[in-house]
Amino acid sequence: MAKAAGNSSQLATAVREELSELRTTELGPQILLGFQYTALFQPGFARLSPWRQEFTLGAFVLLVTTVALVIAPASFHQLAERGARTASQLAYSRRMLAWSFCPFAAAIGLNVAVVGAGELGTPGAFAAGLGGAGLALFLWYGIEMMARRPAAQPVRAVAPTTSLKDRVTDLMTETRIVLPGVQALLGFQFAAYLTEAFAKLDPAARTAHDLGLGLLLLSMILLMTPAPFHRLADRGEDSPRTCRVGAACIVGALATLSLAIAADVYVAIAVVTKSAGAALAGGLVATAAGLGLWFAVPLARRSRAIGRRPPLRHPQQTV
Repeated sequence: MAKAAGNSSQLATAVREELSELRTTELGPQILLGFQYTALFQPGFARLSPWRQEFTLGAFVLLVTTVALVIAPASFHQLAERGARTASQLAYSRRMLAWSFCPFAAAIGLNVAVVGAGELGTPGAFAAGLGGAGLALFLWYGIEMMARRPAAQPVRAVAPTTSLKDRVTDLMTETRIVLPGVQALLGFQFAAYLTEAFAKLDPAARTAHDLGLGLLLLSMILLMTPAPFHRLADRGEDSPRTCRVGAACIVGALATLSLAIAADVYVAIAVVTKSAGAALAGGLVATAAGLGLWFAVPLARRSRAIGRRPPLRHPQQTV
């Protein structure tokens, strides 16, 4: 019994730390994604050579991929594990975090090449881009692989038990993982309206931008809702309905965010390629990828787990 309790406590601590690391990792890609989007509307972008424009678009897509991977554990936690701190949640979070560094490093390399071309010329820019990506990959993967400890015995709780207080804490942490990037991207999209390049967009791309901004605004409002609900409706006390409202807000915010990012992908491709067909295809792929990663995967995992997981007790006790 004591060993089981120790394993459960160790698992809860590991999941909490993993969420904290995701929060730290997510902020950089989210902010850079906003800058990357507004770069498409800057006067100097139209003067870039074709390969630099394509690299800029590629970096944008890679940053979208990075953000999607780092946010994925939040939806998995709420949909697949129903807010419980489990070994499956810990493994999934670690996997998504590990995968996210690769596209982020590639995006850094592409951006270094784009900005370096003006000073170093094309060969020098390519060398600088490879160097930047290589350095990031070495620091994020190479050192870790060389210093990696032997695999320890997997931490498994006999029956996943997550207190109500821990559920509320995790909810608030997950909103803080997603919210800063949504706020930053929303600000950059508002700024895009003031550029000359936006006025030159075709009507479909402008409509997509408008739709993306509206969806981002809704996502931000949803992500901010659990905090005032917890503080005002429940007077700061941890309650089952705070968990229900918070989980619903996170799921709704991720749904609107996935569609907003797809709209931004449409605009980005339209700006670079001038092709409505390519932009539509890219937007549809982004929609399918976002909804698949954030919803289809955790819901499939949840359906497989039905019948194998102990029933949840009343959240006023430990669940």
